[in-house]
Amino acid sequence: MTDRGFLFADSVYDTVRTYGRQPFLLGDHLDRLRRSAAELGILVPWADDELISVVVSLMKSWPEGAESSIRLIVTRGDGGHGLAPPDPPCPRLVVLARPLEPLASRMYERGVRIGRPPEELAKESSVPAHVKSGSYLSNVLALRSVREQGAFEGLLRGADNSWAEATTSNLFLVKDGVLLTPGIEDQILPGITRALVLSLAAQAKLEVVERPLFDTDLEEADELFLTSSLKEVLPVSHLDNRPVGARDEPASRRPERSTNSQGSLVAPGPVTRKLLGLYRRATKRLSAAAALRLRDVFPE
Repeated sequence: MTDRGFLFADSVYDTVRTYGRQPFLLGDHLDRLRRSAAELGILVPWADDELISVVVSLMKSWPEGAESSIRLIVTRGDGGHGLAPPDPPCPRLVVLARPLEPLASRMYERGVRIGRPPEELAKESSVPAHVKSGSYLSNVLALRSVREQGAFEGLLRGADNSWAEATTSNLFLVKDGVLLTPGIEDQILPGITRALVLSLAAQAKLEVVERPLFDTDLEEADELFLTSSLKEVLPVSHLDNRPVGARDEPASRRPERSTNSQGSLVAPGPVTRKLLGLYRRATKRLSAAAALRLRDVFPE
């Protein structure tokens, strides 16, 4: 195997999921794939129609009633001397489809635990944060670290020591009814699901603030949740070993939350529940409209 994507992680990719065997917002994913490739100087010579045709042909042979996760990878291809890029360019396209393994319903009903890895496991700094490249070792190590502690997902620090995002998800929190999330300029990958959630929040008249999130913000949050194409809107029940929303103040001053028989807070909170419901209705609406891009249905 002499492909530079394999040898040097010299590649970009994007992951699309299906609803009703139809790729969801495929146009937005292709746009992000092209932006990532352009940032790294990787040629993408295939037109959108050609890429869409490849994906559609894969789905034609997909089992009826089964959903899939589709990964489109563009590498710099073979060639070049050592690290030097090949001249002329010889990009390679790889499209993989695998059965979608949906998260257990209990994760949406009860939430998941997320963890904060050690400071040395920060975000990859050699590749711009908005680029979805094949260089994912820092994410792999961060997830491994928190999984050893029993967490489902791990957070990643940005250069300013804020919590920019999770290893494969964007990060949101709710505080006093306000939705907060790191902005595009805060060293994050611009998630397709993140963009849809922000559009839905605006429609629902929720106040949204985009800014860096630090330890204190997470620890004082009333609600936390993650977003991604495969996770959708996933509630977070615990930050490390501490229940989200558990604060040292009188119960009368805490936001209203359900508790279990032991008196522990139960995720998701009301804002997360609302957005999860809106998101799932939106996926049906967008899929029925065969929308390639979010702006086709949610004009800016």
